[in-house]
This record gives sequence, structure tokens and C-alpha cells, in this order.
Amino acid sequence: MRVTEYALGSSLSSDALQRICTVLSTLVQAIALAIVLTGCDAPRVLAPPPPLRAASAASYAVDVEFDVPLDRASAEDASRYALTPAGGGAPASISSATLVDTLYGRVVQLVIPDWLSSNPDTTDFDLTTSGVQSVTGGSTGTRSVRFRTGLSYRAPMQAWFDSRCSRCHGATRQDGSYRTDSYAGLLGGGTNSTPNVIAGDPSCLAVVKCKPHNSMFNLATLTYFDYELIKNWVGSFNARL
Repeated sequence: MRVTEYALGSSLSSDALQRICTVLSTLVQAIALAIVLTGCDAPRVLAPPPPLRAASAASYAVDVEFDVPLDRASAEDASRYALTPAGGGAPASISSATLVDTLYGRVVQLVIPDWLSSNPDTTDFDLTTSGVQSVTGGSTGTRSVRFRTGLSYRAPMQAWFDSRCSRCHGATRQDGSYRTDSYAGLLGGGTNSTPNVIAGDPSCLAVVKCKPHNSMFNLATLTYFDYELIKNWVGSFNARL
């Protein structure tokens, strides 16, 4: 009887040990999968895009991004856009609206000729859109967003790099030996002496990597608006601090 009880006890211990090993193996696999899925080369699950984004494209132009593809005729109707100084004053005169997004059809560039002479740099404006139609024919309704004219590293580019690039090019990891977590790091070299960012040169490495279909565009899940943002900061605003 004691022999039977001892054998049964041993059997139960073996089964328990097997279950523990199975659980541990599953846990290890889950941890490994989590590491892979959160690695720099893995796709990320992003929050839905905001209904409207806006940023300077040049001293006289503004890029506007919708969260849906747009009907070209409706998107290029300049009367559907209004730019008003946040502190009050007359609306800016918009001469044209052009759908510039050749990838998703979501980015419109507004041209404001008066800004060539007045140059309202680092000024807050409210952008309102009214009745721009999506490519499926539905109205996007009335949307508004506040933005600051001009592009500088301090705003909005530092936050942009931190949210999209610096997890793979920051303090804990420097893919290609490139850093994007500081202004000095952006102007420095990586695997060779070529700077990541060259002020005034929109064909520099950082911009080319963020171009649609190129590596950083895909890995950082950028949009055409994001590409325009870094290209215009480097080219139109000379990668200023």
C-alpha cells in the first residue's frame, strides 16, 4: 500500500513538474514574442490619426493633413479653408490649395502670398476647414486646429523625433550609430562621417530615409505629412534650432 501511495505521489509530482515546465516554456515564448514585437524593426500599433493637422511648409505656405483620402476638386477649393490669427485679426488670404499627397491623398498645401512680405513667423493661427469632401463623396464637416507658423527643432520637431525616431536612435539604442534624441545628435554622423541632417539640404540622409517607401518611412509608420514636415524643416527652415 505504501509503495502504491509513493508511486502515485511520484506520478503526481512528475505531472506537476511537467505542467510547470510547460507554463514556463509558454511564458518564455511570450516574452520573446513581446521583445520581437516591440523591437525597432517591428510594426507599431498606432493611435488613430487626428482629424486635422497643420504645419508650415514654407514662410508663405501651410500643409494640412486630413485623416481620410480627399476628393481632389473639393480639396483644391481654397474657399473651404480659413486661416485666422489666434490672437485676433483679419483672416489670411489663401490664393491656392493643392492636393500634394501622391501617396494617400490626404495632404493639401495652402499658399498665402501676403506672408512673403509680412512673414508671420512663430505666430499661432487657427485653421478651419469646411465641407471638404472625402474621396468617397462624404463631407468631412467643419474641422479646426491651432498651429504655430515656422518649423524649429524646439517646436515641433523635437517632439516629432522623440515620438517617431528616438526609440531606435536614442540613448539606449543607436541603429546605424545615428542619434535623433538631441539637436547635436541630428547634425552628427553615424556609420560614416556624413551628417544625418544637413541644414538647407532636403536630400540629406534623414530626409531621404523618411521619404515614402524608404526604410524609416516604413519602420516609423510615417505619413506623407510627416515626410513633408522633416523635409520642410531641413529645406525651407534650414534645420533651425
